[in-house]
Amino acid sequence: MTQQLPMFPPRPYGTAPLYPADELQKLQTIMDRRSAPPPPRGRNPWLLRGLVLVAVAVVSGLVWWLVNSGGGGTSGAPTTSSAPAGKFAFVKAAEIPQPLHDTNCAAHSYGKTKEFLGQTPCQQLTRALYTTKLSDGRTVYSSVSVVRMKSAEDAAKLKDITSQDGTGSVSDLLLDKAVSIPGLDRLNNGGFANEQRERTVVIVESDSPNKGSDKASHHAEMKRVSLDALRLAADLT
Repeated sequence: MTQQLPMFPPRPYGTAPLYPADELQKLQTIMDRRSAPPPPRGRNPWLLRGLVLVAVAVVSGLVWWLVNSGGGGTSGAPTTSSAPAGKFAFVKAAEIPQPLHDTNCAAHSYGKTKEFLGQTPCQQLTRALYTTKLSDGRTVYSSVSVVRMKSAEDAAKLKDITSQDGTGSVSDLLLDKAVSIPGLDRLNNGGFANEQRERTVVIVESDSPNKGSDKASHHAEMKRVSLDALRLAADLT
């Protein structure tokens, strides 16, 4: 007797197993996440702050340069003076661009002024040379000497001595051979002016290599220059 086995529906070989739809959706989501490019990393806040600080420094440096270069668009004019404005425009002489300093005033003076400073030493002597132009184009040289004494009383005595005729003075820079100017070997033949400021005495002597035809008029003109040049002591104190 032949045994008959029960029959089942044929198995569909070569086809994928069937999965629920929700499981397939989850699987697709996982695959999409793996294949997607990694998200960009967050920017470092300290790096951003550093870049901001660098930008601020660059802008500040540019502003400083523009201010100190006169705006960056104009050519620099010769420095005149930090002293108050006056009748004449003075500039520092190219021959002596920086003031000369000394503490031995007697060694840089003559006459009775030298004797006084030998007995009553100063504390500081500062001298500078300036030039200015007259209305007719002539150049005038002005030697400005600033003498600082120990007391206002000593300064008053020095001013009194130098104000008199024939008593000498502090040597101007030409007379002291500190500089050589063609046509001039000294300035004490031109115009003279002095002034006391507490413990300090300012002495100015001015002259031009091209003197005017009238001696008295030339002397008066050099006197006006020297009086105006007294304000230049502000550059030296």
